[in-house]
Amino acid sequence: MGKSFWIMTHGYTSSEDNKVLTLLYQPLIGTEAYGLYMMLMNLVDRTRLQSDVMSLSVLSDLLNIKEEFLLNSKDKLEAIGLLSTFLKEDIYLFRLNMPLSAKQFFLDGILGSYLRSEVGIDNFDLLMAYFSVPEISKKGYKNVTKTFDDIYQIQNIDIIQSEKFIFGRKNGKGVIVKDAFNFDSLFEKLPPRIKKKSLYPQKIVSQIASVMYVYNFRLDEMADILSSAYDEENKALFYERIGINSANYFQKTYGDNLISVEEKDHNCELNLSAIRPQDIVGLFGQKMTNQAFALETIRQFIDRNAVDIGLINAVIIVALKYHDELPGLNYLEKVLNDWLSKGIKTGDEALPIIEKTNETVKPTKRKKPKKGVEWEEPAWLDEILDSLGEKS
Repeated sequence: MGKSFWIMTHGYTSSEDNKVLTLLYQPLIGTEAYGLYMMLMNLVDRTRLQSDVMSLSVLSDLLNIKEEFLLNSKDKLEAIGLLSTFLKEDIYLFRLNMPLSAKQFFLDGILGSYLRSEVGIDNFDLLMAYFSVPEISKKGYKNVTKTFDDIYQIQNIDIIQSEKFIFGRKNGKGVIVKDAFNFDSLFEKLPPRIKKKSLYPQKIVSQIASVMYVYNFRLDEMADILSSAYDEENKALFYERIGINSANYFQKTYGDNLISVEEKDHNCELNLSAIRPQDIVGLFGQKMTNQAFALETIRQFIDRNAVDIGLINAVIIVALKYHDELPGLNYLEKVLNDWLSKGIKTGDEALPIIEKTNETVKPTKRKKPKKGVEWEEPAWLDEILDSLGEKS
């Protein structure tokens, strides 16, 4: 690799940060991306909060991984909010972001759901227990804490002046997604109480865009959700509450059913690049018991894999034809990688597989994979690929 890099950060991880990184982030990004983050953090000079410029090959050598896996790990850290990357000519600047606190992580509408889909409900509850303590009741007690001016009297104070930079920790922002909707149209429908541009920095707009893409809410529904999520006394929780309230609203309003989707004639050609997650689940996941959770899994699957969207949709459709519940991300990604290795790289190339599954897969025999069981290519897929000439 001919490129170089240097690193900067706003602070250093504490023991509590490392616990969050190990138990909460690592199950999502994998051991290689986790190792890359820790390596970058330890290459930073503690006195300057930055590193020297080094060859990118140094990272590959120190981590003992190939370039493609290094770049894949970098992408995962960026997607999960732990790394921001800037490029000037052939020099990368890696800015390390601090992990969220455990509370922020669990309250995050995306990360909390993502973790649960990866580790399962039982393990998710176990991880929560590591960061939880019983709440101590203060009932009957009165707050008698003294304030500063109760004890001290201000007289003459010399203003501190210094040319030195005093660094302070800057917390991470969590997952950021690209804006994919017309925010101005939504803004016009907001009630006066929350119709203030200052309430909607890019992070909030990205969260709204993500929610609207996954759940396909109407603008008036989204406006109501934002109104319920915003609390003047707890402004800092606006981001987290958007995700939580959206999931709750979807479950309460639509239950196990999605917004009505009319099934297409199977004789018509399916445009895999244009179909939306809601359409896929509505058409092929009618026996699913938790469609909101499946939509979040699909969203993460799309975010994590930079391949043809038609191919992504094909994997999801075949998975739903083969299982009553949408399998986890690990399963979907193993299917995707297996197809890629066989030369299936676009939705058009995968379309014959979907058509063959209409004749081959019997819904009554679909079973939800057990947690922790490795994905095995179903026997019927071998036959289909053989018949299509896709497998040697």
